[in-house]
Amino acid sequence: MNFQFKVLFMPVDHITRTEINIGERTVPLVVRVNRRAKRLILKVDPVAGEILATAPSKKTAPEAIAFARERTAWIASQLDEKLRAKAFKEGLCVPYRGVMHTIIRGGGPRTPVSVDNEFLPVIRVGGDPEHVNRRIIDWMKRESRTSLTKKVDHYCAQLGVKRRSIRIGDTRTRWGSCSSEGTLAFSWRLVMTPPGILDYVAAHECAHLIHMNHSPAFWRQVAGLGVNARAASNWFNANGSALFAYGVQAS
Repeated sequence: MNFQFKVLFMPVDHITRTEINIGERTVPLVVRVNRRAKRLILKVDPVAGEILATAPSKKTAPEAIAFARERTAWIASQLDEKLRAKAFKEGLCVPYRGVMHTIIRGGGPRTPVSVDNEFLPVIRVGGDPEHVNRRIIDWMKRESRTSLTKKVDHYCAQLGVKRRSIRIGDTRTRWGSCSSEGTLAFSWRLVMTPPGILDYVAAHECAHLIHMNHSPAFWRQVAGLGVNARAASNWFNANGSALFAYGVQAS
């Protein structure tokens, strides 16, 4: 399941940090010199809220800054506020199983993270404020593993196949994957999606244990598991990118 953002790793010879004005606000601009680059390249990191410009040489670095300043309207359109980094902290509203929950603090550092829906949906986390982000990420990873393991075992039983290991990570290019050896990998952020969306991703990857392709036979297998591929695709297109901002510490 491919996702629209990709991270490219290139050798960098020199980095310059500056700022440019985008409408009524100032945005960080990082200019990197990469001698392998053939031309000026401009990218926007919506999570970090910064602009990344690549120049072929130090001589052309000022051109990269001018290049960015000429395209402020396009940059502003890419800096969607909902994609900005949102570290988990007290008072933040975050999606959990498709429902927005407010993070509140309560209890000591050894108090387990818990969900309380008695009055308003909340996620309660104990300990010091500086540890809230890490504690909730760790908790969501465990919750994601539990839910995905249950669903994978369910769909494998329907398909009559045996799974191998399940890996939970934070990949930015795929929500789930199935290796040629049969290892299933998933993004922990799936626990933030509605249950039907997580179900679909689990079913999709389990179907790859039979068809390592996206042939008509594969899609028939997915449909036979009772999940809605079109609805999941529409949901990810509308909401998926915003999930990658949660748990990220702003630079």
